Amino acid sequence: GANTDLPAMSDKDKEDIKYGMSMDVDYVAASFIQTAEGVQEIKDYMEQCATELGFSPEQPLPLLISKIESMSALANFDAILETSDGIMVARGDLGVELPLQQVTNAQKEMVAACNAAGKPVIVATQMLESMAKNPRPTRAEVSDVTNAIYDGADCVMLSGETAKGKYPVDSVRIMNEIIMSAEGYVSSGGVGSANIRRFEQDGPSSKESAIAKAAVTASETEKASAILVLAETTTGSNLASLVSAYRPNVPIVTFCPTAKMGRQMIIYRGVHPVVSNTEGVDINEELRMERAVHDAKSMGFIQSGDQIVAVTVEESKALGRNATMKIVEVP
Repeated sequence: GANTDLPAMSDKDKEDIKYGMSMDVDYVAASFIQTAEGVQEIKDYMEQCATELGFSPEQPLPLLISKIESMSALANFDAILETSDGIMVARGDLGVELPLQQVTNAQKEMVAACNAAGKPVIVATQMLESMAKNPRPTRAEVSDVTNAIYDGADCVMLSGETAKGKYPVDSVRIMNEIIMSAEGYVSSGGVGSANIRRFEQDGPSSKESAIAKAAVTASETEKASAILVLAETTTGSNLASLVSAYRPNVPIVTFCPTAKMGRQMIIYRGVHPVVSNTEGVDINEELRMERAVHDAKSMGFIQSGDQIVAVTVEESKALGRNATMKIVEVP
């Protein structure tokens, strides 16, 4: 638990980040983050790499996932969360620095804080550890994954089970089965659903957050089949992530202008990105909505007669930035 003065990046880290960006990676997971200043240092370096690599100003940088695995990171967690794009609860090294019986408490607090901030959170380490050697997990491991879902995790991660284990495919299959079972129980109003405090937390304060909260409420009131989110530009609204933060029980189909933006949205719970590049095409909001409904229908998310909720953020010369929500019956 001792504080160290190690830099946020070693020379090897810098080489790896630059190489990864040249290969168009979508995320950078930073180990042993201790302060928000360290997070910002890595982000600044990625901007420098983008310039050196000749990235266009519109090209998104990789999202930075801060791995929380030390006492100093826990002490500075709020500032780290604010500066990061997402958080990984790295329970392995965290369990070395913290008493083991306190790791679960720290996990629950970090997941809740990420949910409130509308940022994705990954729970990792030893989730199905026994499957590195055995074809079936222990009951305790199944319970661990299930409770991470109940807590509100966006992602649960396998590591050694798939990297060097004897049953990598079975590990993924069983992990998915556990997730689907837990999600189904929450959606049905089971005990676990009480732990997802969607509307009790303040969350981010903005037009987008208000419309996201309204969209999730409307989807439940109207028994909607899906929430459609029309992203504006590569640098535009993070509307889909805010809708995800309120944990709707229906798919969030978000239409992204680039494949890069779509891949980066996959990490958010319940979000299904669809690349719909209309850049440079002059179409009005009504036509965009018609195209979105048609695409969602053709992909099987919705069908004729379904109620859906559609949300978007647009720029208007007369009104400036405005967020809108519509409740639509699928033709």
